[in-house]
Amino acid sequence: MVNALWGFSFPVVKMLNELTDAHFGINEASESTAFRVIVSSWMIAVRFTLALVMLVILWNRLVREATRQEWLAGAAIAVMFYLGLVLQVIGLATIPASRSGFLTSLTAVFTPLFGVIVFRRIPSRWMVMGALLAVAGVIVLTGLVEWTPSGIRLAEDAADRWTLGDTLTTTGSVFFAFQVLLLDYYGKRIESSRITPGMFLVTAILGWMTTLFVLFTPIRDWTLVPDMSITDWTELTMRLPFVLAMFALAFFCSLLSFGWMNRYQPQITASQAAVIYSLEPVFASSWALFLPGMLAPWTGMEHPNEKITFGLWMGGALILLANVVALYPSKSNRETKD
Repeated sequence: MVNALWGFSFPVVKMLNELTDAHFGINEASESTAFRVIVSSWMIAVRFTLALVMLVILWNRLVREATRQEWLAGAAIAVMFYLGLVLQVIGLATIPASRSGFLTSLTAVFTPLFGVIVFRRIPSRWMVMGALLAVAGVIVLTGLVEWTPSGIRLAEDAADRWTLGDTLTTTGSVFFAFQVLLLDYYGKRIESSRITPGMFLVTAILGWMTTLFVLFTPIRDWTLVPDMSITDWTELTMRLPFVLAMFALAFFCSLLSFGWMNRYQPQITASQAAVIYSLEPVFASSWALFLPGMLAPWTGMEHPNEKITFGLWMGGALILLANVVALYPSKSNRETKD
């Protein structure tokens, strides 16, 4: 269920990026990294502020009973999560939702690899093989190689096919891996469900801090929208499609999904959790096949459904296989709980 809800968020966030670009008159020629940063931080700030309010109303006991240690644990997890999500949202502005989902699933490969560093264990042959398969999957997924009658070769425009969005999304999955490891560490020592309030609060705070930093410093000029103000963002947020999308992300993809994640992930190992999370791109791709077209009449903008290409199918299959191989056999790789 967590994976299904996370997968739902990919095409929705993609749509919100497009709505924001239209609101500010941004196109490929006029977009900037600074603009993408404030877009992602604003969406994250609004989403997790709403999620925190819903948490206080619906699960008030978690907030009241959370200890200082549980608030601090939630804060530490939130930092890794926020960094990963900012990069993912920025990347979604330039790459398809399905592609973003598969690149994000590299978290399942990075988790055991970084676990080796944290727990000081020699990587198994399965882990090394999984990492190599993941690299191969990313190469196929992003179109860096192509099939010709004479065989497989490097694409002539390979340098252009790997985009900044791919780099940012892949880097984001590194931070998500540390989020999984931190939750595994803290969740086995404290009441894991009480991590959620601190996680939501710090994520929202980081989002607002980033937004205000861009708006009220010279960095605003770097967005190429120098007359941008907080009023512009408020007007955008109050548009019905934006409001409803934000409430859906806050309730389904934040409150429920992360509430369940924080509550139940510590009952299994971080590596087992990473294998389960590798299903996320399957759901992301499935939602992207029909959801954008359903949202188009509602938003008044064109949101074409994505299509399954050979590169997506083969590259995605290799990445999913890499996730399973890197964590096999799970029993012998089970982390200690001390």
